[in-house]
This record gives sequence, structure tokens and C-alpha cells, in this order.
Amino acid sequence: MRTTRLTALLAVFLLALASLAVAGCGSSDDTTGGGGSGGGGGGEPLTVGSDIPYPPFEQGKAPNYEGFDIELMEAIGEKIGRTPEFQDTSFETIFRDVQQGKFEAVISAATITEEREKAVDFSNPYYLSEQAVLVKEGSDIKSLEDLQGKTVAAQQGTTGLELAKEELGDSEIRPYPEGPDAVNALKSGTVEGVIIDAPVAQNAVEKSGGVEIAEKVPTEETYGIAVGQGETELLEEINKGLEEVLDDGTYKTIYEKWFKLEPPKAIFSATHEAE
Repeated sequence: MRTTRLTALLAVFLLALASLAVAGCGSSDDTTGGGGSGGGGGGEPLTVGSDIPYPPFEQGKAPNYEGFDIELMEAIGEKIGRTPEFQDTSFETIFRDVQQGKFEAVISAATITEEREKAVDFSNPYYLSEQAVLVKEGSDIKSLEDLQGKTVAAQQGTTGLELAKEELGDSEIRPYPEGPDAVNALKSGTVEGVIIDAPVAQNAVEKSGGVEIAEKVPTEETYGIAVGQGETELLEEINKGLEEVLDDGTYKTIYEKWFKLEPPKAIFSATHEAE
């Protein structure tokens, strides 16, 4: 009788232990099972810095950002199994911020330059760019050269500002925090011209009115997605996703949606070696 009771108690004890083990496994599955679609990053979010607004590359209000850069990064994220989470960040500090780990990547119409590569590594190019001289409609200014001695605006921290400094030594160069601020300064008569990325200038012509492009300035600039120096695995992941987006037609669709043009053929073979 005593032996039977001990056996029964032992059986109950073992059954309770088994139940706890099963419950523990179930809890773990519930925690990890909703982590995304799988793929390169295991479904983890990808934090991305971007200076917003800078239409048509990035625009809108959080969390409903849109634009060419935004859609492209979302498409890349889908390929690698990571969902981008965008953080609106000043362009003046954006490369320092990604290097310090405030987010993992930057997509923000950012030209690949040697100076910037002292702080970050860039992906293969995803956009071939040129600058534009934006003036008031009907202006006598018809070229970059005509801006000599004038008051000229550009967004701080951009290659447009660098171009103005290099080419317009006799002009008063005024940096503005955001691209739209520079355009508004032109429309109000505070400045006589703006040097800015050509697609942004074209967007201002179409959406704002009262301004026109005097000249497009070839620069051989290419845009890349930036990561902190030494983040080799993430960079390879992003390059792989970008390659897939280029190959399967997704890039072409996004490009035509935002620029109303076919993408240049050169972008499909463009590469960049991170320094």
C-alpha cells in the first residue's frame, strides 16, 4: 500500500514537471514566432536615418514617410527579411550618428564622397545624380556662372553647398537646414538662386510653382546607402538586397513612379568598393 502511494506520487510529480517543460517551450515559441518573414536579418527591424523632408526622395510625416528613397529601402528590406524603421535626422549630423550607432543605416540622397567615407562605408550606388540651378520664374539668371556675385542658397552639409563654395567665390552663400527652406528663401526673394539636387529642383518646379531650372550641372555624383565603418555583414546584406531589386524590375517601377523617367542603364552595373 505504501509502495503504491509512493509510486502514484512520483508519477504525479513527473507529470507536473513534463507540463512545466511543455509550457516553457510554448512561451519561447510565442515570443520568437512573430519576428518577421525570415531572410537575411531574421525578421529584425532595420533602423534607418533619413533627413525628411527632401522630396521626392523622402517626404511625409511619421510614421507615414514616402518617397523614392523610402520605397527603395522598404523593397531592399523585403528582400533581406528586415523591415526598415525610419528616423528623421539632420543631414548635417547623419553620418556621425550612424557611425555612433544611433541607427544602422542611412538613405538620404547621400552622395558617395571621400570625405564622408572617413566616417562611414557606402553601398553600391543606387542613384546617378546631377545638381541644378533653381531660380525664380522669368529670372535673367540662366546658368551657374550667372550666379557669380549673387546671393545663393543651398542645404547645409550637401554637395550642392560644396559646389556653390567651389564655383561661386564672389557670391554670398547661405546654408539652410532643409532643402525646402532654401527653395522658400528663393520664392520669398531672400536669395537669387538655389543649388540643389536636380530631382529636388524639378519637384519644386512641379509642386511649388513660381520657380524654374536655369541649368542642370553634371557632377558624376552617385548616391549610396551608408552604414558605420566596419559593418561589413550589414553592407553585404544591403548590397545583396539592392542587386535583387535592380534585377527583378522593382527598382525600375519605383524609379518611374517618382521621377516619371526610365532609370539610366548605367545604374544597373554601378558598383562601389567601400574603403
